[in-house]
Amino acid sequence: MSCFENESYVAAQKLINMFSQKRNIASNSIFIPAERCSMIKMFVHIKRLMNWDFNFKEFQDFLCNAPDLPIDVLWNLHVLQILNFDIYLQKLYTENTFRDFVQTICDFCLMDSCGNDATEFVQTGILSYFVRKAFGGIGDEMEKICSSLVETFFKDLCFLKKGDVSEGKMATFFSLWKCGLLERKSLHEFCIFALHQFMKEPITSITQAIVAQENCKSLDEPFHITPVIKKIVKSLKRDTVAYLLFDAKSEDINNWENYVVVLDVFIKTYNEAHISISEHTCELIKSSFQSLHQTSLEKVLLIGRQVALNSCESFPVAYKQWFMTLFKDCLNVKNLQAFSLFIQVMSNLVPYEKNVDIIKVGLERLFNIPNEYQSIYRDYIALLKTKIQDLEPQALPVENINKLLLMYKDTGKIPAYIMEISFMRKHYFLKEFLPVLLTPRVVPTFSDVREKFIEELYRIGTIPCTMFQKYRTACVEEQKKRKNYSQK
Repeated sequence: MSCFENESYVAAQKLINMFSQKRNIASNSIFIPAERCSMIKMFVHIKRLMNWDFNFKEFQDFLCNAPDLPIDVLWNLHVLQILNFDIYLQKLYTENTFRDFVQTICDFCLMDSCGNDATEFVQTGILSYFVRKAFGGIGDEMEKICSSLVETFFKDLCFLKKGDVSEGKMATFFSLWKCGLLERKSLHEFCIFALHQFMKEPITSITQAIVAQENCKSLDEPFHITPVIKKIVKSLKRDTVAYLLFDAKSEDINNWENYVVVLDVFIKTYNEAHISISEHTCELIKSSFQSLHQTSLEKVLLIGRQVALNSCESFPVAYKQWFMTLFKDCLNVKNLQAFSLFIQVMSNLVPYEKNVDIIKVGLERLFNIPNEYQSIYRDYIALLKTKIQDLEPQALPVENINKLLLMYKDTGKIPAYIMEISFMRKHYFLKEFLPVLLTPRVVPTFSDVREKFIEELYRIGTIPCTMFQKYRTACVEEQKKRKNYSQK
């Protein structure tokens, strides 16, 4: 071994010996101040040895073959130009331990530094380095290596549960936006990549997204990750985000829960978001009927729900307005295939709907259906009525009647609820509600509120003629009984 070869070996061995005592500690741990001071002194000493006759290749080979070098050591070696991180990564990329190393890096960048400046320096530096290399546009092996690492980091960030999310754990991610840390182009490409990744994995269905949608109010999962997505969306132009949300093929979106998170942030971030949504949903619904594409139509309904959830109106009112407007003219009921698709999609979503007022919207948007399509439509209506029965609290008929009589007394009008239950819950209306309402009694000479209410329902055809006549006959019999009883 020559003199300069020996010098490089000694320098590498000193470093390895210094850190060998930490091998029983996690490789993403950091030095305490005293240890850090010793480390810097060692780095400075080695830097002085690196003159013209220093064998850099031998030195690098020794370090690259050393197991479990701490992350902060690797980064400081890179910063002080002692060991280029590119060289270390390219060497490690061919080893079986690369995947474990990537996970260690990600865990380190998601670690709460608890205000330790030295740790924050390494976390911010190392993550920005990977993003810069991954989206630098060079297209070399380092771009591939760093892209895989950035992808893993962002997945781990988005997989954090609500209870695990904290400002400290998010700090390294948000540090990417520090002034001058990344070129605008690299940050822009990272943001687009992140949204793609967020809406791609893991796979969740549109029905799962519908169940989770109303969590946007409380920021429960998956909306707990909203601050991250908000930072990304704000870094992009409205048209760029709109393209990812509306123009991208539905097949490119696999995580529909995360899709509504991005959509929710888009609506809240851009004042003119409704313009983009209006334009794209109209086109999307037309194309979904033309191509008979089920997922596209489900996507339209998902978008409409999120728009309604962000309206100043209540969710059911806003959704009803949106639904009535959107499906006013675009659905051609003369096309059996298109109509069947619409009914199939609407029917598939009913079991997952928890808001009874949203279900009722489907009953209020009635279609003039040709006879040959009536059976499909009747099945759909029956499904809606059944779901409404499941969701609505079942008050006793006498309680409902007392409330309705008070409303009728105050307004002089038949409450809309009567029309709803007579149409949507016909069995309940005929078998439970009307028999209680039409309980035989002595009718006063001058009709009271109850009698006026009954007469009005009969007049508009809500009470069947036979039931009304039986009621009148029974009332007369009741009056005779009372009269005979009083004469005894």
